[in-house]
Amino acid sequence: MRERFDEEEVTVDLLRDLHRTGPGGLIIADLHQPSYQVTHARHLCTQARGRVPVYGHGDLVHDLDYYDQDWEELADAVTDTTWDQLDHWAAFAMRMSPLVRALRRDMSLHRMDLNRRPVCRYTLDGARRVDDTFALRGNPRITFTACCVQRRPASLLVSLDMHDQGHFVTSWTQRVTHTAPPRFVREAPMRAQLYLDLRP
Repeated sequence: MRERFDEEEVTVDLLRDLHRTGPGGLIIADLHQPSYQVTHARHLCTQARGRVPVYGHGDLVHDLDYYDQDWEELADAVTDTTWDQLDHWAAFAMRMSPLVRALRRDMSLHRMDLNRRPVCRYTLDGARRVDDTFALRGNPRITFTACCVQRRPASLLVSLDMHDQGHFVTSWTQRVTHTAPPRFVREAPMRAQLYLDLRP
């Protein structure tokens, strides 16, 4: 897979387009016709499989500070990281649990948009783990991190943490199945709004 993207780069223009898109913006790698494109998380679930998020608006905000607003250096760094990791990310994405996909879709329907590149790895006992970070639509200071661990095909252990500008606020934990959808998806944005309403 990596070889198909040898001629492709994450350019400064792509990063600036991502910046304009704002929270929920993603750069994706299209595995069907090797290219990088900017989209919004709301559209990701409706697009064909084979589109892998490789960078998000939340990553961009963080990394611009780290690289002292040097867009050229940042574009080179994102390209290098993507080349190094694309095979791993693509393998995880193509074998992504339908439960994880459903969770992302439901989060988006309830105003929480994927905002950073998913972190994909294995636990010490070999279970598949995906960490997704979402921004609350309309108030991206509120973010949610979903840690999804799958040890069985038909169930997913999910922990969802809510943060305000990086500071922990609260969390939910649930075992999600096809017959037991995540209750916290509805609760989280309401809890976030209540939290914001009570802030001085």
